[in-house]
Amino acid sequence: MTPAEVLDRFTTEEMIRVLAYQNLYGPVGPRRLDILAARLGMDVAAPHMKKGRLPRLKDHLIQWSRPRKTGRELLEMVKGLQAGFEQQKDRRPR
Repeated sequence: MTPAEVLDRFTTEEMIRVLAYQNLYGPVGPRRLDILAARLGMDVAAPHMKKGRLPRLKDHLIQWSRPRKTGRELLEMVKGLQAGFEQQKDRRPR
C-alpha cells in the first residue's frame, strides 16, 4: 500500500492508535517476527557473554536482502536451470 492509500484508508485517530501500538509493542507486520526472534536471541546469548557486556539487538537481527531481479527474470533463470538439468539427464549413458 502506498502512503497516499494509507492516508485515504485510515482516519487520523486510527493512525495515532497504530503508532501508539508500535511504540509500545514493536513494529506491526512481518518485521515484528524478526524483532521478536532477535530479542529471544539476545536473551539466549546474554548469560554466555563476558561480564559487563550486553548483547545488542542489531547483532541478532536478520538483514534480508531484496531481490535484484524481477519475478519474470527469476522465472526465466529457473527455466534455464531446469533445461540444463534435463539436457544432462538426456546425455547420461543408460
